[in-house]
Amino acid sequence: MYETYIFDLYGTLIDIQTDEEKQEVWDRLSLHFGYQGMSITGSELQAQFLRERDLQLTEAARNCQYPDFVMEDVFCSVARQLGGEPDQAWLHETVRWLRTLSMIHISLYEGVVEILQTLREHGKKVFLLSNGQKTFIEAELTMLGILPLFDGIAISSEAGVSKPDPLFYRYLVEHYGADLRSAIMIGNDPRTDIAGALTIGIDSCYIRTASSPHDTTVESTQSIWDGDLRKIPGWNA
Repeated sequence: MYETYIFDLYGTLIDIQTDEEKQEVWDRLSLHFGYQGMSITGSELQAQFLRERDLQLTEAARNCQYPDFVMEDVFCSVARQLGGEPDQAWLHETVRWLRTLSMIHISLYEGVVEILQTLREHGKKVFLLSNGQKTFIEAELTMLGILPLFDGIAISSEAGVSKPDPLFYRYLVEHYGADLRSAIMIGNDPRTDIAGALTIGIDSCYIRTASSPHDTTVESTQSIWDGDLRKIPGWNA
């Protein structure tokens, strides 16, 4: 049976809904810039953010097929274009504000704490492999009480590469000592979680949740179609 469990985060362990496209989010965030003497409308802020993000992704794509960006770096570029000289604390705060303003709902799926604790009690290694931003992922893991339940947490913004790129799995091995020879990847997205596992040559368990993409082919080793995380293989053996 498996000795290494690699989990996706959003849509797998955490039930989340956000809306970064809502104009009110950017209108309110523009006030945060205004407090620092950087005058910009919400629409202009959103447009500049997207331009800078795409530039950074294009640059990062020279090194991998599926790059990721650091949101603080994007906001730093935007602020400097507006004449600001932001420090790291302000940039972290800005990222957190964007996340908070765009948040609609966040909670753990049923059984998450029980499963993670039981796996570790049985001597299994438990890792997180998540696409997203380090600043708010770590904060949300802390808020939901599961940060200490992982043997290693790999986040795409920190790695500079995202699922399904095999380089992200290698990052997990190199930085956290994950043993892929005994591993299974558990996630709700066929295009990132399951395809990534297939590419790197490890087993996978697809779990269908409300946030899973529709109309996609699933090539997982095992599948859970009702969203019940307690059906993942071997966790209570």
